Amino acid sequence: MVYFLLNIHEKRGRFSLTNKEKVFNLVKELSQNINVKEKKGITAQEVARKLNLRRNVASHLLNELHKEGKLIKINTRPVYFVDREIYEKRAKEFKDTTKDVSTSLKSSSEDPFVKLVGYNGSLKEQVKLCKSAASYPPNGLPILLTGSTGVGKSYIAQLIYEYAKYIGVIDENAPYVIFNCAEYANNPELLSANLFGYVKGAFTGADRDKPGLLEEADGGYLFLDEVHRLPPEGQEKLFLFMDKGIFRRLGETNNWRTAKVRFVFATTEDPEKTFTKTFLRRIPLVVHIPSFDERPLHERLQLIYNFYKNEARNLGMDILISKQVLNVLLKTKVSGNIGKLINVIKYSCAQAYSHIIKSKTNILRIHLYDLPKEMQTDLDIVKSNFHFNGMLISHNKKDEGLSWEKDDNREIYSALNKMFELFKEYQNNGIASEEFKKNVLVYLNELTDTIIFKNDSSYIDSIVFNAIKNVVENVLNIMQNMYGIKYYGNSVLVLSHFINYLLSDVTYEKYSESIESALEILKNIFPKEFIIANKMADLIEVNLDIKLNKIAVAYFTLYVRSLNKTESANLINSIIIAHGYSTASSIASVANRLLGQFVFEAFDMPIEMSTQEVMARVQDYLKNIDTSRGVIILVDMGSLEEIYKSLTDIVEGDIAIINNITTQLALDVGNRILQNQPLEQIVTEAIQRNSSRYKFIKSQKSKENAILTTCVTGIGTAVKIKDLLRECFEEDDIEIIPYDYTRLKGNGIKDEIFKNYNVKLIIGTADPGIKEVPYLSLEDLIAGRGDVLLSRILKGIVDDETVEQVNQKIVRLFSLQNVLHHLTILNPDKIIVQVEKAISDLERFIGIRFSNDLKISLYIHVSVMVERLVMKEPITSYSNLEEFEQCHRQFINFVKSAFSVIEETYKVEIPTTEIGFIYDLIKDRVPNMKL
Repeated sequence: MVYFLLNIHEKRGRFSLTNKEKVFNLVKELSQNINVKEKKGITAQEVARKLNLRRNVASHLLNELHKEGKLIKINTRPVYFVDREIYEKRAKEFKDTTKDVSTSLKSSSEDPFVKLVGYNGSLKEQVKLCKSAASYPPNGLPILLTGSTGVGKSYIAQLIYEYAKYIGVIDENAPYVIFNCAEYANNPELLSANLFGYVKGAFTGADRDKPGLLEEADGGYLFLDEVHRLPPEGQEKLFLFMDKGIFRRLGETNNWRTAKVRFVFATTEDPEKTFTKTFLRRIPLVVHIPSFDERPLHERLQLIYNFYKNEARNLGMDILISKQVLNVLLKTKVSGNIGKLINVIKYSCAQAYSHIIKSKTNILRIHLYDLPKEMQTDLDIVKSNFHFNGMLISHNKKDEGLSWEKDDNREIYSALNKMFELFKEYQNNGIASEEFKKNVLVYLNELTDTIIFKNDSSYIDSIVFNAIKNVVENVLNIMQNMYGIKYYGNSVLVLSHFINYLLSDVTYEKYSESIESALEILKNIFPKEFIIANKMADLIEVNLDIKLNKIAVAYFTLYVRSLNKTESANLINSIIIAHGYSTASSIASVANRLLGQFVFEAFDMPIEMSTQEVMARVQDYLKNIDTSRGVIILVDMGSLEEIYKSLTDIVEGDIAIINNITTQLALDVGNRILQNQPLEQIVTEAIQRNSSRYKFIKSQKSKENAILTTCVTGIGTAVKIKDLLRECFEEDDIEIIPYDYTRLKGNGIKDEIFKNYNVKLIIGTADPGIKEVPYLSLEDLIAGRGDVLLSRILKGIVDDETVEQVNQKIVRLFSLQNVLHHLTILNPDKIIVQVEKAISDLERFIGIRFSNDLKISLYIHVSVMVERLVMKEPITSYSNLEEFEQCHRQFINFVKSAFSVIEETYKVEIPTTEIGFIYDLIKDRVPNMKL
């Protein structure tokens, strides 16, 4: 497997180069014949022009290659780059021409933002904007960071500066100047003097000229913290500089100065309320940094881990944090955010250290009593079970146990794409229900294998993974108790891997549209599994304090389905409603567990809850499941017997209500449901063995009668058959619906159309094989053999006179010429002669005489096919096309020979996909054909 993956990567490399590889190859090539006296190297501008890249992109890639040791960087203006091998061969020449060569290799070539916890998670969008501010040509964009005190605005400002150096848009030694506006908020003149500088005599005490922060920051960054304390006049002076790059020192009147400064601003206030509108207009990027308690669980945990790790290194001791301490730090809303959290962690370490000064232990143990007093008093948090077992941090070991970010997820995206393509195909009626159900579980296994294969097993013992595992195990136990869904030993690990992966990758928003339609399909196909999946997701979110992507619900639905593959979609649905906080849940839980299936859904009804409230919940549940086979409601007493009145408009089938619910009664009813007994039989026999009464309400819903028209080669022909048939019926007699042949054949009587209509007959060019509904072929109609069947079908729907009229119209309208006239744009008299000749030749080649029925069917099919080819709309897909081409080459050649005149006459070519459908049509009528 490893060798196979390596081969793939090698092959990819041969066929397409990355931008970085192109840049390296270009610099290597241009470095070969460089004249050192005229030119010290290759610039980012030169690379950008030759490779048609943006300059900042070229600069970023050149700096990356320098950090990797492949290029030498010469820090002059402009900055030059040279291939390292060539530089080393000609080192003396280069050294003679420049003394400012940077040959040092840094230990890390990482993007500085990687150090920021949440850079690829909750702060992903913020990081993207920060990078835009740094990279936007020519001098970056001013950016305002907003957020509460201590959320990390200063740290992010520092990272913006480091990133600008990393991508090469400012020099390595560019200045980074920090100024807190709050320090001079009460003295606007002094604040301006610090920012812009002053000249001698500008104010009392100004005994010399002094440059300001703008001059200090020239060529680099100026970070203005608490910028809301900058007075309006200070803001005005600043936006003049931001607009034109000019300023004057305080006290100057006739000398404009210039500087190139990039700005990062920070504030804890609402910008709209604290800044002048003219100043805000100069700041195109405003980025809000969330508070510590707004960050996801795994990020909070990572921050706590990082800060304790720092203390462990400083002390040279391992640190053991108790479960209670971890829970408090994770769940307390720290008023000072991350800054306060750092202080709390330092405080706890100092307290714990004071207890062990005289002992010789190498482990610093942090207990609840080591935290500040105010954090020890929240008993709800202290007592809460957060599924963590404490945290041991080594002071000298590199621990990657809390790493959530993954670098390369192409295989996972590929598996997801395949799954969503299958959903799309099903939605577009391109695949039958049964095939979809089978294939979607195959793709589920592929996705699961890929995620587990991609995950590094080193984190399996980490705190985060174990927390997920504990929660998943509890949730699966609850689902087993409530719904009888038995799970396997590895189910906990599989779902834990999936959730761990889901939390590590925030790029799932690109699937947002696909997932919505997929969930709608799953809700209809696997309704009960879908209900369980939503409850699983809710429990996991609450217990892990996270928000799962909706992909989780789809994955859980399919996974639950994979655990219980028995067909439960066609079972009678049953619900239990009982007074009390958990009476219904307890009975349903026991019954489902013993039955080993999700048979009963429970609705608990505390005494203070009204019947209307519980019925609203029942209605919501029943709207999302198939009720065509009816619903059995088990109730305990009283007014609940009357609940059926609010359900008759929702339930498609019959409704039965049984009173005096017990566990024994539930098991009896559940067993009968699993045995597929009719609903009325279940309730009448169940109450004989139990002291109960029942009500049976026959469904009053009458489905509209319908005839389906269908064609093996697509819905277009079915629509034309419908139009022809419509002329035979009065408008209100019966609905005529064109329907996809593949769906009918694949789904059978379970297809959605049979839930919505009372389908009396299917008319088409091929029999979809639905035993419960009569089929009438188009050739039988043309041959006049449909009158008896039609009379029987229409009996009771229309009167005898109308039946006779319909039969007369059928005889008149359904001649072969008239059918072809309706189905195609071709001249029926001409095409019949040509097709008749082609079919006669095909009979001769094959050595079989076709029946008249088969000939009529072929006349219709081939005529419609020729029209498709003339209109350049051939059928381009055929099941197992390669196998058909290999096994039936002789038949394909016979068809091509027999139909050569038609191809020549209409200037078309019959593709193999179309020949496949001709083969199927003949094979259905001549099963012993060996070609």
